[in-house]
Amino acid sequence: MKWFSRFNFLFLNINLPITYLFSKLTHLSFLFLIAILLHPSLSLSSKKLNGVLITKSEKNYDLQLKARNFAQGELILVKIIPKKKAVVDLELKLTADGEEIPLSTVGVNRVGFIPISPERTPGPMLIELFSKILFVKYGSKKYQIDVQKTDFIVIKKQSISLNKKYTSSNLSKETYQFIEDCTKAKAKAFSSNTEFQISSGFINPVKSVYITSPFYVRRDYNKKKGRPHGGLDFRGAKGTDIFAIQDGTVVLAREMYYEGNFTIIDHGNKIFSYYMHQSKLLVKPGDKVKKGQKIGKIGSTGMSTGPHLHLGFKIGSTILNPESVLFLTEL
Repeated sequence: MKWFSRFNFLFLNINLPITYLFSKLTHLSFLFLIAILLHPSLSLSSKKLNGVLITKSEKNYDLQLKARNFAQGELILVKIIPKKKAVVDLELKLTADGEEIPLSTVGVNRVGFIPISPERTPGPMLIELFSKILFVKYGSKKYQIDVQKTDFIVIKKQSISLNKKYTSSNLSKETYQFIEDCTKAKAKAFSSNTEFQISSGFINPVKSVYITSPFYVRRDYNKKKGRPHGGLDFRGAKGTDIFAIQDGTVVLAREMYYEGNFTIIDHGNKIFSYYMHQSKLLVKPGDKVKKGQKIGKIGSTGMSTGPHLHLGFKIGSTILNPESVLFLTEL
């Protein structure tokens, strides 16, 4: 009856009455549908236009994984949905690739985020849920997904025009001291570790979305390999409002050498969003911000060739494609 469970899984995710669907299928299309359902690669995954969703139903809970794509540089939302009241308060531990993924309670569900590094080797990812109560015999339950390769863009150029202060190797002592101070300030900000502050999905940082430079694009100049772009650039005129993409606490808001006017927001559990090159800062360290709150204005400060917002996102030390984060509009 393995094929039937797959057949039932599909209809549960389509959310249409099974009798209605049968009535609309011809004999030929019904056979074609059965052939698709029997394909092993479709046993757990429900691939939709709005991303990829995997739901694994267990006796006491449902494990749900949602992402724009299971690929390098992407973010996966994990939800553990209890079926029994006794499961709500159980001590649970989740790991992915052997690294612990913090779980937080949102409503009655446990929620966490699995970051897939853009440098991770494509292939199987082991996800393991631990509970001494739920899994008395083995202590854990294992799941596996396949991480796909992302074809990041490589642009080959002959030259680029930048202010000499960012390309010269002959800088003043004061400039080197300022750069060192900026580096220390960033390290301190990213060392923040507060409790989870996220209770709903993410929103865009600007009202008019036009991306000018995608995540991890690499620009090679004069046959010299460049560094991948660690964020997402949004076009905007100087003075355009910038909004927090999620609730959090401001841990840095100051002028930096390369980033210009720079803001880092801590969302808890080592989750950070950051905003570069602003013309004006509207928040200060320690401020509690709500998603959608104005935090600054678009500019071209720091190492920038024109007005834009550089949005970055990281969990721990792993940088992620902000598009995969903004995709998660609901938890």
